[in-house]
Amino acid sequence: MRTLLLLIALIVGASVAHASEPNPIRAMSFVLVSEAKLPDADRLRADVEKRLPAPMAITGMDSDADKVILLRAAGGTVMIGLINTPLPKGQIDDLCAGAWYWRQACDATAAHKAHLMVSVLGTTLDKLDASLLLTHVVAALMDSNAIASYWGASLQSREAFLRQSERISRDLPPVWLWVNFRVSAEPDKGISLSTQGMEAFGLREIEAKDVNRTGREVFSLLVGMGQYLLSKGPIIRDGETIGDSPLLNIRVRQGPSYWREGETVYRVTWPK
Repeated sequence: MRTLLLLIALIVGASVAHASEPNPIRAMSFVLVSEAKLPDADRLRADVEKRLPAPMAITGMDSDADKVILLRAAGGTVMIGLINTPLPKGQIDDLCAGAWYWRQACDATAAHKAHLMVSVLGTTLDKLDASLLLTHVVAALMDSNAIASYWGASLQSREAFLRQSERISRDLPPVWLWVNFRVSAEPDKGISLSTQGMEAFGLREIEAKDVNRTGREVFSLLVGMGQYLLSKGPIIRDGETIGDSPLLNIRVRQGPSYWREGETVYRVTWPK
C-alpha cells in the first residue's frame, strides 16, 4: 500500500508540474512479475538506451531503493514502480480468458506475485512516440522475472512482447501490443472481430462481423489496418477499399458499432 501511495504521489506531482496539460500521462502499461522486485536501475537504463532510436535519449535517472525508478527523457519522465501485490483475480481472469492467441495465459499469469506500473509522464512527445518510448522501456523490463505485459486490454507473453517490439517505428507501430483484438467464430456465420484500444489514440475502433473468410485472413487485414491508422492517422474515408487490391472489394464504412451502443466505428465488410 505504501508503494502504491508513493506512485500516486508521483503522478500527482507530475500533474502539478504540467498543470497546463489536462492529462500528463502519455502512456501506461503493466508488467506482471514472478517476484516482487525491480531490476537494477543502472542495468535497466543501459538496456533502454540500447533500444532507443537516435533522436531519443535518457538524460537522467533517479531511483528510490526497491520502489521506483525514474528515467528522464523527452522533457518528461518514464516511471517504473513496483506494486507488491498481484492484479485482482477478477481482472486477470478476464484478461487471460480473452487471450485466445496464448493458450497458456491463465496458467502462466497465475504465477505472478506482483506487477510493475510503467508510465510516460509529461513529455514533449505525441501519443504515438510516447507509446513507442514506453514499448522500448517495457521490452527492457522483460527479463527472467517478467511473465507478461498488460497494456490497455492486451495481454501478451514475455516472448510475444519481445518478438513484436524488435523493429518498431512510427511507420511500423506494434499495434497488437497496444490494442486488443477480440475474435469469435460461429460455424454458420463466420468470423467476427473487434478492437479495444484504438480510441486511446484518438481513433475509431475497428469491427468486422460474420465474415466468410479464414480467421487468419480477417485478423491479418485488420491488424494491418490498425497499424496503418496508428501511423498515418484517421485518413481512411467512408466507403474506401482496403487490402492488396481494390478488386477484392473489401470496404470500410464508418457506422454504428455492432456491439457498443452509441459508438461509431470502422466497419470492415467483405463481399458476400
